[in-house]
Amino acid sequence: MGFTEQINEDIKKAMLAKEKEKLAALRDIKSKLLLEATSGNGEVSEETAVKICLKLHKQRMETYDLYVAQNRQDLADDELFQAKIIEAY
Repeated sequence: MGFTEQINEDIKKAMLAKEKEKLAALRDIKSKLLLEATSGNGEVSEETAVKICLKLHKQRMETYDLYVAQNRQDLADDELFQAKIIEAY
């Protein structure tokens, strides 16, 4: 199973389980993959998909650090949760 198929399958599972936070993270990955596919040759390689996930994870962690510095633990927890979901890929 390819990376994109795995993301689509996990989105379906998250929708059925009504996991909003997990679904948001997975949809973000999928949107970045689709954006890359439409700007390129139409197919996203596994290497490119991993780079996209690493970039998204880094963004989440930077935002988490920013929220912690601003004493916004409620928002920081959401970012950390999404970072952990993205990290799994």
